[in-house]
Amino acid sequence: MSAEKTRCPICGKIAAELKLCKSCNKNFCKKCQSSSTNQDYCKECVSMEGVVSKS
Repeated sequence: MSAEKTRCPICGKIAAELKLCKSCNKNFCKKCQSSSTNQDYCKECVSMEGVVSKS
């Protein structure tokens, strides 16, 4: 595992790990993950009404 860290394209902060959003295919850090769905969606997609189903 590399010690190199990458920058989150959503918040711009350095992160140890990034995930891939199931909706927009952007990488995002743990801080930018939507806590309301607890799934692999970024908070930007979840904030857009109708993009992500919460069920």
